[in-house]
Amino acid sequence: MGDDSLSMATSREDRVRQSIAEYIDRRLEWYSQCSYRQLLGKDFAIFAARGVTTAEEYVVEAFHALESSSEETMIGSMWQKVIAAISADTIDSGDLTTVRDGAVYVCELKAQVNTTNSSSFPQELRGLRQRMSEIAGRRRASAQPVKAALCITRDWKSVDEVRTFTASDVVRENRDLDGFEYRYLSGAAMWRWLCGVDSQYGLLQPLSALETETVKIARERTIIRLQTELLHALRERDLGTGIDDVVTLSERLNEERNRKYRQRRKR
Repeated sequence: MGDDSLSMATSREDRVRQSIAEYIDRRLEWYSQCSYRQLLGKDFAIFAARGVTTAEEYVVEAFHALESSSEETMIGSMWQKVIAAISADTIDSGDLTTVRDGAVYVCELKAQVNTTNSSSFPQELRGLRQRMSEIAGRRRASAQPVKAALCITRDWKSVDEVRTFTASDVVRENRDLDGFEYRYLSGAAMWRWLCGVDSQYGLLQPLSALETETVKIARERTIIRLQTELLHALRERDLGTGIDDVVTLSERLNEERNRKYRQRRKR
């Protein structure tokens, strides 16, 4: 590897590591702001079916579920910023746009394939089409065509192909998208196309070297704090410490919130 190539690779790794450090700071902030009331918005039946019987057990399980959802959102934003930082001719201005293969591509980043199978997928394509129209309508120095790309960051399949949306004969509301063409990229093909690497993890490895001790400590302390807060809330309302008591607490808190809401509406 030449000096220029080595310098470029090092620069990219530094940017990724800086992004990870910022992500960790955001996680620490999230842990400090996490409240036991947030855990009460989960479906209690899921945890009961797992065998959860106590308030302490519920906190652990519900916390992990809430944490995972938050992590997915934050890490998705982080990777979009990383791609914009290390990818040539790519800009992140809320939407990710890049110049590739003689065209301006409006890119929609998704973490997993299953997001393309949801009922909201047609709306995602509409969003891409709208952003394409906005960019095409601007006065640009080049006459490059504007195209759409759907990019899946995590997938074992490496795919790069042009797809065309075919509207169902049953669902009339998606007829406007019939024939809409977009480039579909996933896994290694996506990372090579946008960043010239086979995987995002190559820029981070060894993963075991990441400085994460503060996160580990924060997670453990947050679980203990949430357990303490929930048990205190249960005692305040003369409730026990079983999963059914947690359900009762949630229902009472919802009643209190609804009462305050109705009072505000009357003013």
